Amino acid sequence: MAEPHANALSSITARWNKLEETVELVVDGTPVPAIVNRKRNVGISPFAHRFLESGVNEWLAGYRDPQLRGATKELASGELELTVCPYDADILCGTFAVWLARTGDRVIWHDPHWAGDDIAAEIMGREDMVTPEGNEDPLNWFPPKLEFPATEYDAAMDSVQHLIEAHPWPAFPSRPPSRLARMMIRLRDMRDHV
Repeated sequence: MAEPHANALSSITARWNKLEETVELVVDGTPVPAIVNRKRNVGISPFAHRFLESGVNEWLAGYRDPQLRGATKELASGELELTVCPYDADILCGTFAVWLARTGDRVIWHDPHWAGDDIAAEIMGREDMVTPEGNEDPLNWFPPKLEFPATEYDAAMDSVQHLIEAHPWPAFPSRPPSRLARMMIRLRDMRDHV
């Protein structure tokens, strides 16, 4: 993704990723999961077949309007997950988020961060288990602010809805790996990056 200019507006569209069976947002020609993590090992779009359709629709409502998805125990109102854990969307496994703001004719994603770091630190007692470090951390390259024309952004959200409807959700998503299996995968990934 090219570096956005200070006042330039970014483009946003949606596409179906057949391999991942997910709807992905595409910003300035690059799928959001690829912007968040170039190696594609941190997370996937929240609009994936592996998650319940009701949850996918709740995420979409939050993308449309920051007030439609109120605060949860993990997220504040207006906090938007760009990528989620590919196994079960558990915030403690790593959720890359931004704050969403609508101002007149613009939609703004700003202040990228790892959602739930304080929860993970409190529960696990270790912040380093949640976020990548050094060159692996998307905070090193994800733009601090992206602005979209509101009409284009709304059209992209309509496209997400259309793609969700065009690729019917399974009644029962595939069962994610157990917590133990996820921990083993995470340990393997950590070992591979050392």
